Amino acid sequence: MIVDVHYHLIPALPKVLAEHLVEDPLRAARSMGRKADRETMIKQALESWPDPTGEKLLASMKEAGIDFTCVCAVDNAANEMFTPELAQTQNKIVAEVARKNPDRIMALAGVDPRRPTAPDMLRQCLEEFGMKGLKYHPDDGYDPSGPESSKLLEIVQKHGGILLTHTGPWRPPSRCKYADPRLLADLAVDFPDLKVIAAHMGQIDWRPWAALATHQPNLYGDLAAFDTLAFAHYELFCWELRDLIDYAGVSKVLFGTDGPIFSIVEPVGTWIQLIKDLPAKAPPGIRFTEEEVNAILGGNAASLLGLG
Repeated sequence: MIVDVHYHLIPALPKVLAEHLVEDPLRAARSMGRKADRETMIKQALESWPDPTGEKLLASMKEAGIDFTCVCAVDNAANEMFTPELAQTQNKIVAEVARKNPDRIMALAGVDPRRPTAPDMLRQCLEEFGMKGLKYHPDDGYDPSGPESSKLLEIVQKHGGILLTHTGPWRPPSRCKYADPRLLADLAVDFPDLKVIAAHMGQIDWRPWAALATHQPNLYGDLAAFDTLAFAHYELFCWELRDLIDYAGVSKVLFGTDGPIFSIVEPVGTWIQLIKDLPAKAPPGIRFTEEEVNAILGGNAASLLGLG
């Protein structure tokens, strides 16, 4: 079973947003030593990323062999154009895709805790729209363990939901101090039953995440964005993955794509195949087992999400 725990379902994509988001895959392509043209990538993004019905997602899942995907919406109260009404419209669309495909898709709500109406918005997402948890991008400017956030996390925990929260550095205007994995430490104290996935595991700064995950039973991390490292510096990726597994335990590591953002650089199926090939192709001195690969690609997530 293959489970992607980190996918951005994008109902609509204004060109200005595409121009902003495309910087990440552009950087990834260049780090892999590939020729990358910004205007071409923007065109590809505008054509392939918007997916209000989920049809593109389902097609990509079939092509890559992915059995189940956890999709999310993202909210940002600091963006004046992103009104609460627009955020809820996005959440409703994303939730509807999951509602129509319950055996393939689970949806997480995008609600910024800084909004005065955030608790009511989240309750509507969970109780009316049928969403199963919450997606944070705290680097937009808020503490994921702060007082405003606690009001939402209490609701998520009560509903038995999941928090998927971005960790790790990102380009400006990201306020990276709020994406430090260390900020997730208090969640294990204040919300001991809340299941938390640290998106990207802090990326290059994964050790603080691993240190916490070793001691926090409900803290997990996903491999989204590690594909850039894997395709650019395969041996380094293998050493890093081996180390983080040995620190935190393989049961804490989940497969994620951050799709569809990086699919214009490398097909998701290639990323999956690279992980499948680790037992046979890892460099000398590094060893991965089939059991570890199967756990990472889906077994761990299936257990966490309660999938059959």
